Amino acid sequence: MSSIEYSIVIPVFGAENSLEKLHASICAWFDGKYSYEIIYVDDQSRDKSWDVLKKIKQSHKNTTLIRLSKNFGQHGATICGFKYAKGNFVVTLDDDLEVHPQETEKLIAEQKKNNADVVYGEYRKLNKPFLRSLFTGIYKSLSKIEDKEKGKGSSFRLLKNSLAQKLVTNHRHFVFIDELLLWYTRKMAFVPVPPNKDFIEKKRYKMGSLFSLAGNIILFSSTFPLKLVTRIGFLLCAINFLVGIYFLIKKLALKIDVAGYASLIVSILFSTGLIIFCIGILAQYISQSIKTINNLPAYNEDEVVC
Repeated sequence: MSSIEYSIVIPVFGAENSLEKLHASICAWFDGKYSYEIIYVDDQSRDKSWDVLKKIKQSHKNTTLIRLSKNFGQHGATICGFKYAKGNFVVTLDDDLEVHPQETEKLIAEQKKNNADVVYGEYRKLNKPFLRSLFTGIYKSLSKIEDKEKGKGSSFRLLKNSLAQKLVTNHRHFVFIDELLLWYTRKMAFVPVPPNKDFIEKKRYKMGSLFSLAGNIILFSSTFPLKLVTRIGFLLCAINFLVGIYFLIKKLALKIDVAGYASLIVSILFSTGLIIFCIGILAQYISQSIKTINNLPAYNEDEVVC
């Protein structure tokens, strides 16, 4: 067992205005209660976040700083932080104080109660833009179609370090932590946490990046697109079969002439479009598989300050 009880991993992106307050809040709550370390992973922020972190490091020796060589995304940055975690448990926090660090006590109490591998802070409503909240809701709804346990996670979580290190060892070039955790365990717990009134608005990841993330999540952690295509194909086959039977009866049994050049052309064009769409989905799976085979990295450290 490590002498450090909790490693607090914080992915950082465009958070120069919130970092000092966040760090002070963490220290104020953890000091005297638990032994801990703080690991900040700067996901190649475009503002002065790295300079602020170096300033924090000067007066807090239990802090580790990592700067990635380019923007890899929140989950890649978090996995990188797991690599350097020495505590018995790992706590992940956002860098904008959406949830106050003192809420960690609820995660700790729940873990001790149930000996869960992972404990999530579950919040109903946070200070997020409408579109971001909308897409999050859509993703969670679609996830539950395949597995009722999916889509429940959040970025405020506590997990055993032994589990965190498995994610470090076995991650692929695309990382979505909450999905990967389901590969290893179902010993999960959830506790409600309120939003922090002192939330600090910051520069967020661009909407295009969020679209890309959503697409990769669906492709890498779900067979939903393939199941959808299969069901659509089966439905269209059944409809075409019934339509064919209908016209055969009109032609052969009822002796009614069937004129259908326009309907035939529409049917061919629609079927061709559907086939191309299905091929496109398969091409995306193949593309992602090639990246995995070639070991495309999920992150790369540019600078580490221990």
